[in-house]
Amino acid sequence: MGTGTLYVIATPIGNMDDMTIRAISILKNEVESVFCEDTRQTRKLLTHYGITAPTQSLHAHSPQHRIDGAIGILMAGKSIAYVTDSGTPGISDPGSKLVAAAREHSVPVCPVPGASALAALASVSGYHGRRLLFAGFLSKKDGRRKKELHELRSFGGLIILYESPYRIRKLLHAIAEVFPENRVLIGREMTKFHEEFISDTATGLLERIESIKEKGEFAVAILNDDPVEPDIPEDE
Repeated sequence: MGTGTLYVIATPIGNMDDMTIRAISILKNEVESVFCEDTRQTRKLLTHYGITAPTQSLHAHSPQHRIDGAIGILMAGKSIAYVTDSGTPGISDPGSKLVAAAREHSVPVCPVPGASALAALASVSGYHGRRLLFAGFLSKKDGRRKKELHELRSFGGLIILYESPYRIRKLLHAIAEVFPENRVLIGREMTKFHEEFISDTATGLLERIESIKEKGEFAVAILNDDPVEPDIPEDE
């Protein structure tokens, strides 16, 4: 008997209508269970599309036996899905651990692409080059965050970061210090009712920082056409 398949399925980053037809079909007809970061969040999505597959939580703090349980289902010949709270799994969530475990057991892993904040912001950035660097969430510590930004100065291209509403202003202050004249694009609440894009130099954004709402999810793109070898400061 062969193994099942692990489907890594992208979910909407805000707008429910961004679920793909293929993703809905697989979740309805192909999988035994749906592993996800937050069962309550995922259940809302599944209910919206009439999907009745049971959900099991798998997040950053899940014990190893939860991943072992998922592998056990796959080794028994049944397929499962992994979804994140929003967007494409494996980019900024614990899905990579499950994928790595599946590959160790020679389980087929099938991506089901769809919404991604990374791709969405890049598509409206106006950047016409070919080089893109995804740096995810930077450190919560001011000194470490600044050091990470200095390290990114050596990359020539589009740099994309994620940030929470609680630290977005701190991030913008740090970007303005390290990339003062670079063009920056902020995407807030992308695909949602209050979607907003703000574009300016890093210094220009800092001058109107009080008008930037600290609400919703943020993605930030920095255009760095003039890379330099960074002068990295010591951690503060």
